[in-house]
Amino acid sequence: MKYYLLLAVSAAALVGHPRADAQMLDVFCTRGDVSATPATPLLQSMSCRPLSDVRPLELEDAILQAIFANPRARKAWAEAHAQAAALGVVDAAYLPTLNATAGIERDTLSTTYGYSVLGAESTSQSQNTSSKNGMLNLSWVLFDFGKRGAARRQARALLAAANATQDDTLQTVFFNAALAFYALRDAQASLAAAQRSEAIAGESVAEASAKHKAGIGALADELQARTSYRRAMLDRVSAEGDARAATGALAVAIGLDANTTVQIAPPERDPDSPAEIDARIDELIDEAKQCQPNLVAARAKLDAARANVDAARAQGRPTISLVGSLTQINLSYQQQPQSIPITRSRGSIIGMQVTIPLFEGFASGYRAEHAQAQADVQEAALRDTELQVSLDVWKSYHGVQASATNLANSRDLLNDAQRALDIARGRYKEGVGTFTELLNAQTALADAQKQRVLTVSKWRTARLKLAASLGRLGLWSANP
Repeated sequence: MKYYLLLAVSAAALVGHPRADAQMLDVFCTRGDVSATPATPLLQSMSCRPLSDVRPLELEDAILQAIFANPRARKAWAEAHAQAAALGVVDAAYLPTLNATAGIERDTLSTTYGYSVLGAESTSQSQNTSSKNGMLNLSWVLFDFGKRGAARRQARALLAAANATQDDTLQTVFFNAALAFYALRDAQASLAAAQRSEAIAGESVAEASAKHKAGIGALADELQARTSYRRAMLDRVSAEGDARAATGALAVAIGLDANTTVQIAPPERDPDSPAEIDARIDELIDEAKQCQPNLVAARAKLDAARANVDAARAQGRPTISLVGSLTQINLSYQQQPQSIPITRSRGSIIGMQVTIPLFEGFASGYRAEHAQAQADVQEAALRDTELQVSLDVWKSYHGVQASATNLANSRDLLNDAQRALDIARGRYKEGVGTFTELLNAQTALADAQKQRVLTVSKWRTARLKLAASLGRLGLWSANP
């Protein structure tokens, strides 16, 4: 009786606490193949810092907040953990399985005998049967012609793909957060340029109006000045709207509501002399093909698909297993008017079992063909990813080169436009220059300011895209 009670309690404990046992035991050490936190692959030992209400938000702060708050990073991390657990399930197939069964039964049989023909009274007899049984079944697959090995290779490759996908997700979150930060900085720079243009246009209105009142200027000049000023006001209002929209986008990127006020730090230096790219484009493309997360994931998926082909073919092969069982039955009979003594039976089985799949409706051939077709799909996807990565590196590389050259050009353009405006304004005040000349110089300066903001924005975006195409995004490359 104690044996059955212990068996029942053990079974109830195993069934009642599956989650606790799963969290405590990691027999195959699969958790070590997954990062400890969703942000670990990219940020290593760095931790998320609370946002300060006093200090403006730096680019590094925005990236940290985005990575720790973004749900896509946690989703990719959870998928990697799920694949690690799937690998543990595959590893468990190499160990034996042991099942326990226990039961208690009680049967009652009542029989009535009638003797009415002989004039005697009827009699009844009852029989009670009690039985207690317990059974242990053992099954251990010893040899399966490579089916478990192929399944393990597939699970291991899928885990590598999941880890690479997590890395790619973190890189994407990093890239989007940096873009949102730079977009706000560009919007603020455009707003500042629009405000300067508005102020210059306002000064021109004042000068044209003063000349007209003094009788030495034409009314047409004053009206043109006011028209230019109204256009500058429109540009400034639009720039304010763009800056507010960029603020909301950055707030959402770092895990805050769009209506949260976000203050960012201004750039510490003017990017006029960017560093040269030492490596050649061929070297960069080769480097990207080695470490770009998308390519790493595509290669791992191809390995998993090829392992699945071997697993599909192995399903039609025999399986050799060690089987065994231990059975014990306790019987008790009680019968009126006498009782039968308790009996016991015990049996055990141990042996080798060979399972040979003979026919399953031609499914094995189609299963192998399906697996091979999936492997062909993954091979084509890998080649497509390689081509796309090389194109991204090519375009980003030349984008950085062109943007770096235009940084100096845009600075020279802005300086020349400012000098032209100063000269035109001086000539107009002295009465030797026309208002059309002043207006043209004013328009040229506004355009030069826009070109400067656009060039700086393109340069920053090109640098980010190049680092992302190489799979080398990190906080070390996130300088303003």
